[in-house]
Amino acid sequence: MNGRRQRRREHRSGQAMAEFIVVAASMLLLMIMTALFLYYFREYGGRVLNLVASEFP
Repeated sequence: MNGRRQRRREHRSGQAMAEFIVVAASMLLLMIMTALFLYYFREYGGRVLNLVASEFP
C-alpha cells in the first residue's frame, strides 16, 4: 500500500509542474499582449494629439 501512495505523490508533483508551466506561459502571453496594446494605443494617441495641435484650418 505504501508503494501506491508514493506513486500518487509523484503523479501529483508532475501535475503541479504542468499547471505551473501553463500558468507561467499564460501570464507571459498576457504581459506581451498588454505591452503591444499599450504601444499601439500610445501611437494612436500621438496621432490624435498631432491632429488636434495642427494649425491647418
